[in-house]
Amino acid sequence: MTARAVAMENVYFFQPPLEWDGRCARIAAAGYAGVYVVPYPLTDDDLPRLRSLGKVPRRHGLRVCAVYANLDLAQPSASPEARGLRRLFEEVEGTPRIELSIKCSDRTRWPDSVEAAAAGALTPLLEIADRRGIAVALYPHSFYPLERLAQVRGVLARLAHPTLSFVFPLSHSFNIQPPPQVLADLSSCVREVASMNVCGCRRTGVIPSKCQHLPLDEGDVSFPSVASVLRAAHYSREIIVQGHGWPGDPDNYLRRSLAVLRAHASL
Repeated sequence: MTARAVAMENVYFFQPPLEWDGRCARIAAAGYAGVYVVPYPLTDDDLPRLRSLGKVPRRHGLRVCAVYANLDLAQPSASPEARGLRRLFEEVEGTPRIELSIKCSDRTRWPDSVEAAAAGALTPLLEIADRRGIAVALYPHSFYPLERLAQVRGVLARLAHPTLSFVFPLSHSFNIQPPPQVLADLSSCVREVASMNVCGCRRTGVIPSKCQHLPLDEGDVSFPSVASVLRAAHYSREIIVQGHGWPGDPDNYLRRSLAVLRAHASL
């Protein structure tokens, strides 16, 4: 088992019969040390799991790395979506960090200043997280209002909050810019990020467009080039393997991806 290697549970999202316990068992069997939790879309049915999140992973020798959620700028604070996110912050147990993307489900309500709107919406959630000892990280998500590194830095500058950080999601960066710019962005921020997630990325259209998620030994992004940036910066935090709804054989894809991490990222 490699201590810094984490797998997103969403690698099994094309297999709906596989329950939480089964996902954890197979992630551990593939050689990973941690699991990244993706209760998306978040519903009340997720709350029982979130209230005792570490229990099942521990049974399989895994730790919870983080929980993903999104903050919808189009939703008023009294909406079910906003209330659900607050409950996640108030009730989740067993995670050191919540990673938040910033979306806007109503294009007519897209804010003039994404950074200002995001900072305002984050403030009450950060107060809850501080009280409960949970770190928060921004997740720049392609095709959402907050998708670029410069925007993330703008929010961080506005809030100047000691436990607010950000993550680097390789596929989302690849969706909106060519590989040389992806590597340049990573190089500029790799010493600051709380974590990064990776997958093989295959372009499905002209930039910007969503990419296909693949194992790390496939795709249009050279993972050895990514790993070179990590090694140069002495990156020592978690590397999270993402494969949103991998078709085919996700167990095999996880093992292949871990072999690439071991070969190139000094895990």
